[in-house]
Amino acid sequence: MKRTTKPKQCPRVSLSALAIAVTTLVAGGCALQPAYTPPTTTSPSAWSVPAAEKPVAEHTTMDRWWNALHDPAVDVLVDLAMVANPTLAQTVARIDEARATLGLSASAGALSLSASVSTAQAQVQNTAASQQGITMRSHSADFGPALNREVDLFGRIRHSVDAAQYRLDARTADAATVRLSLAADVVGGVLYLRACAHTGTVLADDLASREKTLALTRRKLLAGSAAPADEARGISGIAAVHTKLAAQKEQCTRQLNALAALTGKDAATVREQIFGTGAISSFMPSAPNAAPELPAIVLARHPSVVSADREAAAAWEEIGVARANRLPRLDLAAVLTGQWVRAAGSSFDFTTWSIGPALTGTVLDGGAGAANVNAAEARYRRAVAGLQGTLRSTVQEVENALAAQASAQDRTVSAGEAVTAARTTLRTSESQWQAGTISLFELEDSRRQFASAQDDEISARRDHALAWVGLIKASAGAITATP
Repeated sequence: MKRTTKPKQCPRVSLSALAIAVTTLVAGGCALQPAYTPPTTTSPSAWSVPAAEKPVAEHTTMDRWWNALHDPAVDVLVDLAMVANPTLAQTVARIDEARATLGLSASAGALSLSASVSTAQAQVQNTAASQQGITMRSHSADFGPALNREVDLFGRIRHSVDAAQYRLDARTADAATVRLSLAADVVGGVLYLRACAHTGTVLADDLASREKTLALTRRKLLAGSAAPADEARGISGIAAVHTKLAAQKEQCTRQLNALAALTGKDAATVREQIFGTGAISSFMPSAPNAAPELPAIVLARHPSVVSADREAAAAWEEIGVARANRLPRLDLAAVLTGQWVRAAGSSFDFTTWSIGPALTGTVLDGGAGAANVNAAEARYRRAVAGLQGTLRSTVQEVENALAAQASAQDRTVSAGEAVTAARTTLRTSESQWQAGTISLFELEDSRRQFASAQDDEISARRDHALAWVGLIKASAGAITATP
């Protein structure tokens, strides 16, 4: 008697059980790279140059820090630069590009749906000896959707998304740096142009005074109370001032053109905004007293440091991407296809579906995967070195700004005293020369000293305001108002 055995039946897996299994697999994916932690860095505990005595409770806002100068021309020109500057537009475009890259990376882990439709005609001719000449034509069509999703087993997608997010943060910080630099460049340009124009006014006044002196000298020469050398000395002095004045005008024009390029307006409009339609104003804004916050606060807020840190974080996540690319990928696919066929005078249709995972991986790659990991690690080390360099340069810039501020404050006081003394000396010398008690050479020397003192005072007042702008830029606005 034959013994029959029933074949083994594979257990049936329901769709709900498969969904639970997939969810568990996705949630329990392996992590090849730990979360990013900032590398150990060193920074000073305090600034070496004290910039102020006792801070007050106010803090400078970064939104419109230039308003503290109370200069209407600065306010208008900075606003114009923020609207139409090409460098800022490029930075905003980089932010948009980084945001799009983030969306592209995030889409890799999303469910994708595709659909296909196809149709075909075929003709088959029978060449057998018994049935020659019989030809059969067929028509077929099929259509249906397909669902696909990659299971992030080893964190490849997660690391890609994190890297893209860090780079978006870096580009956003870069935009803050560009805005800060752009505003500082406009403010500095206005200050330089005002000082340049003031120096030109000093030279023009000096020239007018020398021409008057030359006219008096020629009268004395005709009366026989002056030597021909005095006239020659006067002509030489006037020529020298003419040369300085021409060079000064060129310098002012270059500065005006630079502001026009920053703001997108023509030079005439910029000049009218700064000086108005009348005579050149002697206005030079006075910067408020300020001191930077503690180094740790400055470095934590500075957009350049933030950008460098985000670049390091992105490079760290890309190491995880490179490692995950060496391991197999698990894809889930579901396909539903409807087919219609007509042949030999009859037609039929049927529907097929399939669902299941696919595991793919590289067995041999000639060392390409290991090389990609090594390259990613090298990029991370480079980014960390860049972060260290940014920290050091930021500290250096703040220290330089503090030194410039202290120097400008001292120079402003001493330059004002020098102008007062030189003015008194020149007036005394002019009276003595007209009385014939001193020579023209001594008078010209007094005049040169007065012009030099005026130029030094203008430069000191300009540098005092520029030092405040430099401190704002170096500390990214992390400063405290001081009495």
